[in-house]
Amino acid sequence: MQFQFRDKYVATEEPIIIGLPHEPTQMSNYEEVDTLLNGQLQAIIKENVLSTEFGAVTTTGVVIQRDYHKVIAVGLGDVSLLDRIRLSEAFGSMFQFLKDTDTIKGQILLDTFPVEVHSAAELLGLMANISVYEFYSYKMDQPPLFSETATFSVTSSIDVKETVSRYGKLGEGINMARNFSETPPNLMTPEVMAGKIAEIFESHPHVTGMVKDENTLESEGYGLITAVGKASHAKPRLVTIEYCHPDAKGHKPVALVGKGITYDTGGYSIKSKTGMPEMKYDMSGAANVVGMLNAISSMSLPVHVIGVVALAENMIDGNAMRPDDVYISYSGQSVEVKNTDAEGRLVLGDAVFHASQYSPSLIMDFATLTGAVVAALGDERTGVFTNKDADFLKPLIEMSEQTGEAVWQLPISDIEEKSVRQSPVADLTNHVEKPGRASFAACFIKQFANGTPWIHFDIAGTGTTTKATPQGPKGSTGVMIHTIVKMFEAGHFHG
Repeated sequence: MQFQFRDKYVATEEPIIIGLPHEPTQMSNYEEVDTLLNGQLQAIIKENVLSTEFGAVTTTGVVIQRDYHKVIAVGLGDVSLLDRIRLSEAFGSMFQFLKDTDTIKGQILLDTFPVEVHSAAELLGLMANISVYEFYSYKMDQPPLFSETATFSVTSSIDVKETVSRYGKLGEGINMARNFSETPPNLMTPEVMAGKIAEIFESHPHVTGMVKDENTLESEGYGLITAVGKASHAKPRLVTIEYCHPDAKGHKPVALVGKGITYDTGGYSIKSKTGMPEMKYDMSGAANVVGMLNAISSMSLPVHVIGVVALAENMIDGNAMRPDDVYISYSGQSVEVKNTDAEGRLVLGDAVFHASQYSPSLIMDFATLTGAVVAALGDERTGVFTNKDADFLKPLIEMSEQTGEAVWQLPISDIEEKSVRQSPVADLTNHVEKPGRASFAACFIKQFANGTPWIHFDIAGTGTTTKATPQGPKGSTGVMIHTIVKMFEAGHFHG
C-alpha cells in the first residue's frame, strides 16, 4: 500500500476518510471538517447518516465547491476509551471496509483521530499492512492484491511520513511471517525455507547468517534435530541470523529461537486424520522469528539480536525415530523419545543450546508446542514460561497489554523438573503420561538454556486464528512480533 502525505486538505476526487468520536468537537480540526461538510456534521450524526459507534464504518456524500465527494467515517466511540488496542481495531475496520468496497484511493484526515498524532500514525502504518493481509494463492484467477493497488493520502498538520513508514515495516515483518506459515508444506520444506531466509537478509545491513545442512548437523552433534528430520526426504536445516547495529557493538545479544517443523505427521506416534490437516502451521514459531528479525533490521533498531530457526519435517519411513529410541543432544545430554509427536521440544532443545553458545543476555523461544496450552488458556492468550521469577516478566506483560497480544504465565516447578528426568536409560525424556502437557514441555526446553535467562512462548493457540478480526483474516497471525519488536524499540532488552 502506498501513502502520500499532505499538511492540509486538498479538494480532489478522492473520498474523504475521517475518524468520528462520540463528541466530534474533540477532533483537533473539528472546524475544518465541519466546514468541509457544509456545517452539517452534527446534523449528519444526529440523523444517523454517519455513526460514532466504535468500529462502525459509514458513508455519505457532500458537495464541496460544486463537486460531489464521498465521505467515509470510522466510529471511534468514547475518546476516553481510545487506547492503542481500540485505535488499532478502528484502523483495521477502516482498511478492511476500504478493501471490501474496492476503495483504492482516499484522503485520510489523520487529525480527526483525537489521539497523539504520532501514535495514530504508528498504528496507521501497522494496520495498513496487517489488517488487509492476503496470501498470494496459487489460483489461476488470483486478482491483484489490494495492498498492491491501493494508494492513500494522509493529511496532517504534523509531518508523520517517517512514522507511518517506520511502522509499516513492522507490519511487513508480521506479513512476512504469515506468508511463510501460509505456504503449502510441499513448497516450504526446510531447505526451501532456509534458502528464502538467506535471500531475504542478504541485502539487509548489519546482518550475517549461517545455514547448517543435515550433514553438518549430524557431524557436529545436533542429535535431536537430526533425529526429528531424518525420516524425510526434505532434510533438516539450522539457520542462524545475526543482526548487530553499530550502536550495539560490544553488547551481549538477545537470542530469538523458533520451532520450524515445516510439516508434522506426528511420526510413528501418528496424528489422526483430523489432527494432521493444517500442520503446515507447525513452523509458525520459526516464521515469527524471521518476521521479528526482518522488522528489527528494517527499522534499524540499535540492538544486537541472534535469530535461530530449527527446520525439519516430522515424517515416517524405515529410518524414522521411534518411541524408546535414545539420542544425544548438542548439549551432550541424552534424551529418551517416548512420543515422536513431541518433536518440537526436541528441535528446540538443540536450537536453544546452540543459541546459548553466543553468550546472550536472554533467550526467547517461540513454538506451536502443545495442545495443552490451548486447553488451559484458550486461543486468545499465549502461554509464557521462564527460568526467572515472576517480576522478570512484568515488562513483557505490560507491553503485551498495549499491543493486545495477551500473555499468561504458567508454572515450571519441581514436579516437572523430576518428571523430565524420569527416564531409566537417559538423562531426559521428551514425554511422560502424567504430568505431561505444557509445563512439562517447557521444562524440557529449559534444560538446554545453559543457565541463560530464558522465556518460552507457547503459541499453539495464538499462532493462528479460525476467524477474521480487525488484525487480519483467519489463518496465521504472526503473534508476538508486535510485542517483541516494541520491547526492543523501548530498550527493555539490555546486553
